[in-house]
Amino acid sequence: MPELSRIEKWFVNKRGEGYFEKLLFRMKESGVVKVGNNSRILELGAGNGALSSLLYEKFHPLSITLTDFDQDQVATARKRLEDKFGGVPDVITVERADATNLRYQNNTFDLVVAHLILHHLGKLENIFTGLGEIHRVLVPDGAFIYVEFAHKQEIRRHLGELGFNISYRKGFHRETVIATKSSSLGA
Repeated sequence: MPELSRIEKWFVNKRGEGYFEKLLFRMKESGVVKVGNNSRILELGAGNGALSSLLYEKFHPLSITLTDFDQDQVATARKRLEDKFGGVPDVITVERADATNLRYQNNTFDLVVAHLILHHLGKLENIFTGLGEIHRVLVPDGAFIYVEFAHKQEIRRHLGELGFNISYRKGFHRETVIATKSSSLGA
């Protein structure tokens, strides 16, 4: 998976928490995502850390694992958290991760969030591998929320093949999808 270009980094890093308020609204609007102080959250492709920062402030989860493939983005997210909170909060882990080869155990996270990152995995085969990894680390009945503009139909179809239920979908060019992992299929 390639690292971001300078232009992509500029685009990603200009977003603040306000940008992600709409995503949180859609989470609430769906009625499907239940996030609270016992939730374990994984954010893939966290960029500057704005979304994880907002999730931390709004929901006070048990843990947030904020990841990005690009080491510069990991450093940017860490700095944002340090500047905003006077250090990285104890419940937040900031680390480099490859969405196609996650090192986390099966059934670890209650919520996985991927905002405009699936297309960065490259060809569909890699995107499908990443979706398989998300399915593996998500608990039964856990939610996967993503926003994407590329390969939308193929991604939704593959999620269905993995046993996800698409419970919410909104948008046209750039769509927000909430998918829940079926509890009957296990890991």
